[in-house]
Amino acid sequence: MTAVPVELAEAAAAESSFAATVAQELPDAEDRDDPEALPGAWGIDDRALRQLPTIGHVGRYALKHQLGSGGLGTVHAAVDPLLSRAVAIKTLHVQADDAHRQVREMQLLAEARTSAGLNHPNIVTVHDAGLAEHGVYIAMEKLHGRDLRELLADGWRPEPAQAVRIAKRLADALAYAHSRGVVHCDVKPANIYMIGRTLPKLLDFGIARVARAAQPGGPPPDIALEPQDEVHDFGSPYYVAPEQLRGGVLDPRCDVYGVGVVLYELLAGRRAFEGDSLEAIRAAVLQGDVQPLHRINRQVDAALSAIVEKAMARDPTQRHPSARQLVRALRGWLDAAGGREAVAPLGGSTVPWAVFAGLGLLAAFAFGWQALGGRPRTAEVESVARTPAVALTV
Repeated sequence: MTAVPVELAEAAAAESSFAATVAQELPDAEDRDDPEALPGAWGIDDRALRQLPTIGHVGRYALKHQLGSGGLGTVHAAVDPLLSRAVAIKTLHVQADDAHRQVREMQLLAEARTSAGLNHPNIVTVHDAGLAEHGVYIAMEKLHGRDLRELLADGWRPEPAQAVRIAKRLADALAYAHSRGVVHCDVKPANIYMIGRTLPKLLDFGIARVARAAQPGGPPPDIALEPQDEVHDFGSPYYVAPEQLRGGVLDPRCDVYGVGVVLYELLAGRRAFEGDSLEAIRAAVLQGDVQPLHRINRQVDAALSAIVEKAMARDPTQRHPSARQLVRALRGWLDAAGGREAVAPLGGSTVPWAVFAGLGLLAAFAFGWQALGGRPRTAEVESVARTPAVALTV
């Protein structure tokens, strides 16, 4: 047998190790078979939208009605006559002098370019962007559902497994964005659009920053961001990472924190931090105590509580080192939860099933003892055999 040169063997081993590492970093496949986890799972008939009167135009798009508005922009349902499809048009309105307006317009165009380069089931699709008479606009896919902020305000509370699946999909989307040099920096319920109760879509990469591009064939891009100067650029103070409030260097771990804070709210039924003023909220985020989830919600076990606590650590070095690692932690909890559900298929506590198993063994022992010569009264044996049914109805 011809010996393989040491150099070739080492190169082959290195290539195999690299391939294994890349495979480990690939997104999960478990949700790909779930029709509720995929865009386009339901056919949406937009013919009614097309028949509405047009209230204005932005570029080539015919505006039909307003969907919502915020501090910087307004979103309209619209029709693209060129491609004959429904879209959502986001326009920017800036009340400022010309120089400041131009800066904001360039920021919005940068947002559009950033978002348009991302293609993931849990990130809103951007079709087009440009300048029109009314300013900068972005044409996005028109989503059918409600944002998570509205759902929570209406009292919707997901079960722990459902909340974890939502958070895992968000973390998967962010891991994808991070691999392309994009950090969101504003993960919050208002930026999470829910299609039904299963498919989250991340919106608004408006304050995301694109790191320097990696050279073709080179190492992954360095996506650490420059320190920020203005706190109001961070979005909602309830969900921003402590390093954002301090004006520190930002990296993907601030998005890990954002997913953790959103998951905390889903599981606790309230925000992790509260305050009656911006300064009070800031103090709570930087210094306030956070009650462990398993002490708030009895359905949350200590393992899940620890995952969320780690994601929300004030020190970025104490968090999951990447969104992909957070995905793995959440997937591991779901796998373990699935095992527990298999033990208790009725969906209730596992205690009655333990009682059932123990009493069943006791009954078997009683019958065996009778066969070996012990003769307990028949009524007593029947009483033991009937007991599990009573325990399950308690």
